[in-house]
Amino acid sequence: MRFETRYDRWLVILLIVAAVCSLVPSFLPGAPGGVRLLAVAICAVVIVSTLPQYYEVRSDGLFIRQGWKKRLIPYASLAGLQSMVDWRSAGVFSSQRIAIATREGKRYLIAVAEEERFLEEVARRSPQLERKSFGLGTPFGSAPII
Repeated sequence: MRFETRYDRWLVILLIVAAVCSLVPSFLPGAPGGVRLLAVAICAVVIVSTLPQYYEVRSDGLFIRQGWKKRLIPYASLAGLQSMVDWRSAGVFSSQRIAIATREGKRYLIAVAEEERFLEEVARRSPQLERKSFGLGTPFGSAPII
C-alpha cells in the first residue's frame, strides 16, 4: 500500500524563494561562469536527493523513498513511530512528520499525507508496537522514543 508525502505549501514556497535568491547573483552580468555552474549543480543535487518521496507498507517491511535514497525497514526492527511538528528540517517538505526509530538505533523522518491510516497499517503489521498518544511504541515504553 503506497502513501504519498505531505507537502506544506509555505515550506515549498520558502525553499523555492531561497533557491532563486541564491541563483540570481550568479546570473548577474560579470559573474564568473564557474559560479553559475556551481549554483545550478547545487540546486540539481538538492532536487535529486529529495524528490520523489513516498512510502509503502509492504509485506516484508516499511519502504521509504526519498530521492535517490531507498530503504526497506523490516517490521520486526521497528521500535517506534512518533508524530511530531517541527519546521527545522526541510528535507521532507512538511512541518508535520513522523519520526521512525529502529531497534538498531537508526532514525528516519518522513511526512505522510494520510498519517492515521499509515499508522494503522504499520501497527497491523508490527505486533511488537502498540498505539500510544504520540504514535506507536513498545508496550513497556511510557515516554516518546524520539
